[in-house]
Amino acid sequence: MEGDAAYSDGMAKLRERLRDLRGRAGLTREQLRARTGLGNTTISQAFNDGPKDPAWTTVAKLTKALGVDSAGLDELQELWKLAQPPASSGGRRTDQVRGRTDVRTDEPCIADVGPQALEVHRAVLAAPDSGGYPFLTPYMPRAHDAELRAYLTPALAGGESVLLMLTGDSATGKTRALFEALGKLAPHHRLLRPSTSGELLRLLLDGNFQPRTVLWLNEAQRFFYGHGAEQAAAELRRLLVSAPGLTAVGTLWTDPYWEELTRSGRAGDPHGQVRGLLDCAACRRVMVPDHFSAAELRTWRTVARAAEADGDRRPADALRAGVADGRVVQHLSGGPALLAAYRCGPGSHFSHVEHAVLTAALDARHLGHRRPLPAGLLADAADGALHPRRRPNGAAWADAVLKALSTGERDDGRRTDIRHTLTAMHTPLTRSGSDAVYEPADYLVQHAGGESPDRPATPSLWRALLDHTTDADDLMSLGWSALHRGYLMQAARLWHKAVVVGHPTCAYALAELLDDDIDPQGKGRLWVAGHAPLYDPDGVRLLLDVLHGSEQPAAVDVLMRREPEIHVDCDDAEAVAYLLERLRTAGLQDAAVMLAARAVETSDATDAESCTDLLVSLRTLGLDDACRVLAARAAREVDATNVAFLSFLLAELNAHSPAHAAVLAARAAAEIDISDANNVATLLDALREQDLRDAITALLDRAPEAQAGLDDPEAVSLLIQALEELGQREAVNALLARDPGASADVSDPDAVSWLLHTLLVHDRSAEAFAVAARAAGETDILHPSPVAELLEFLHELDMGTEVATLLDRGVAAHADVDDPEGIGELLVALHRLEQGEALASLACRAASETDVSDLEAVDVLLESLEEVGQHAAVRKLLSRVPDLEADDEVPPPEEPALPWGIDVDGNPVGRWTWDEMNLS
Repeated sequence: MEGDAAYSDGMAKLRERLRDLRGRAGLTREQLRARTGLGNTTISQAFNDGPKDPAWTTVAKLTKALGVDSAGLDELQELWKLAQPPASSGGRRTDQVRGRTDVRTDEPCIADVGPQALEVHRAVLAAPDSGGYPFLTPYMPRAHDAELRAYLTPALAGGESVLLMLTGDSATGKTRALFEALGKLAPHHRLLRPSTSGELLRLLLDGNFQPRTVLWLNEAQRFFYGHGAEQAAAELRRLLVSAPGLTAVGTLWTDPYWEELTRSGRAGDPHGQVRGLLDCAACRRVMVPDHFSAAELRTWRTVARAAEADGDRRPADALRAGVADGRVVQHLSGGPALLAAYRCGPGSHFSHVEHAVLTAALDARHLGHRRPLPAGLLADAADGALHPRRRPNGAAWADAVLKALSTGERDDGRRTDIRHTLTAMHTPLTRSGSDAVYEPADYLVQHAGGESPDRPATPSLWRALLDHTTDADDLMSLGWSALHRGYLMQAARLWHKAVVVGHPTCAYALAELLDDDIDPQGKGRLWVAGHAPLYDPDGVRLLLDVLHGSEQPAAVDVLMRREPEIHVDCDDAEAVAYLLERLRTAGLQDAAVMLAARAVETSDATDAESCTDLLVSLRTLGLDDACRVLAARAAREVDATNVAFLSFLLAELNAHSPAHAAVLAARAAAEIDISDANNVATLLDALREQDLRDAITALLDRAPEAQAGLDDPEAVSLLIQALEELGQREAVNALLARDPGASADVSDPDAVSWLLHTLLVHDRSAEAFAVAARAAGETDILHPSPVAELLEFLHELDMGTEVATLLDRGVAAHADVDDPEGIGELLVALHRLEQGEALASLACRAASETDVSDLEAVDVLLESLEEVGQHAAVRKLLSRVPDLEADDEVPPPEEPALPWGIDVDGNPVGRWTWDEMNLS
């Protein structure tokens, strides 16, 4: 292990030196590619920390392009040699040392890849016998299957690209649904299956993701966490929004992964690029329910009978186990049975040692260790948690236990899996020659609970995490977990290690932890300033925020002497803009000027939002020449077809560089997809606001009224409004003459209301009534707020038949009760429409099913129920709310002051300082 650390340290130093040279030369990746003939991925691997190290030939070509003299070349070659492991080392493959890129050209077709290879959960056997059952049970399509196929079909046929994300709980059939859909829709497409975010990025940069390929991102948290994930997400988003015919599919748990990755406002915005990907127009989310409805249970009963007649009892067994709560799919894969076996505790299904290892794995996951877990970590954590009399003997005990948990086979012939099928742990595929790593079953991770205040993680687990964790992102995450539990010293040690291994933004967290009590002489913050990686502009900005805000001028001086302004990667214009602002407010004008000069030449100028941010920062700094350079690049290079933020850039350019605004506007008018009604409307509005008349004329000359798609009713309404505001009455009439109501997709009730209003304003009542009639029978009834609006609209139009049709589809039974505000609006609408039966039914459902742990949601719902006079539902809801009044009467005891935190054993820690930790 020490040797591996030495090689990693040597490679880190080499890469740091390469980044320093690149910063001084001010060359972009494209310029390096042109000068060296190397591919994007090879260049990226040379500069960025990751599992694949650059070959010496790669380093030599780069140094030559960067203008390094012979002495510098010799220095770099020595660093490269120091970073190479002995030939006998099993920790690094030979092809890694040689720096092979392994571009994929022979990926299999979807039809040739089996369900097991794609991680579809195997159904548990009906009994512990030898079986002979097929891997898959019969499949029953549900509503989400139709939805995902509707999104996939256009992209697979060469239409707009899509990233289809299925979200839901563990073992609810997400992966199986994708397997079934792709097998029918795209059996002859190639399948790309990266295993890490680094490999995903390589596939994207090397051009492997093309039409007639499908990018498979099952368990997408593997690709969407960590700094490497941000670069991969940004590249994937760029490809999806800029090229047609690309298809990517993935799965995520709703809680915590989807909710965490799409949440904004967190310090440092750690998932900004991933959130941008999941929020972009190309991403389509399909939610997979965690239970069967009553109708689906009836259909499944037919499926089960047919399977049982063919000798497969698994569907029938799952039905019997899940009929009470509808969780048939979970029982089919054995998840609840595995959870029950674990909850029986040590000495039952699992031995004391097996249970300790499995508990360590689950706790490590919940604390933030997302990568597969090494055997040494699990062994050390479990050994320390066991009573001395239960600790196993022999050096190979961990291998035997991990084999039993991951294969189900114990050495004595007994088994740990559920009916010879579902194991508590598994070993993900790794590079050949690598040490085995382990992951706990995902159903256990989601449902077993993990460590909690009532059962905190053991001290031995915390020590093992510090000793064995090498991934920078995991160290950062574990540090946050330690901090939130009051383990201040443990957080400092974890974050120190994260800085050492090159986490791009962790330095600010460590510096913030080291206040004047813990770091009275400021040595810790000096160390952080002297060792923080400098290639990430967000990392430098956040660290500068902390050091400048805590009045540490010496540490700021150490940081700035390392010249971050010539080291940071300038590709991300938005991140550079924020760093420029921080440099300005810290009085570091010279550094800001240097960084600005690099940024305007080398930053990515294709994104309108980022360019706008950078232009504003440059103007604030008074750098007029730099503004002109970037404005010229933006006018030429910004993606003019992505109009989401184009209006802001046009406004900025028009105010300070009108000639460049005119160039960009002309490009947008000529390049925009004229069939996209929403984008055309947005662009017309932006051009009108800036009075860019030539571009408006050019865009109108392309006759959007004749070519715009009519399927999106809201977009059509917006286009009509935009044309009206420009006085284009003939164009409005021409668009209305195409009868947009007949082609409108009426699945979105909110969009339907837009179109109904537009048609009525333009005296198209017959068409409006036709749209309303279709919507009553077809629109989505899940989201309560737009359904309420549509109901009231139909009522105002005196369309009693359509109101009845919509209500008869089960609005009260299917509306999402997790949206209390929307439910409130729907309750009020039903009350106004005097729909007493539906009102009472919805009120009862909401009172019975609303999540009462969310007290704000409870308050909103109570107010709505009282407003519509549903007093029985009010009483029902109140009966489910925990009685908090008694607790409020007696104030909770004050937490004891623990200025130095607590130890991992739960005991308060005495005064400690950075110097006493001996980390420097």
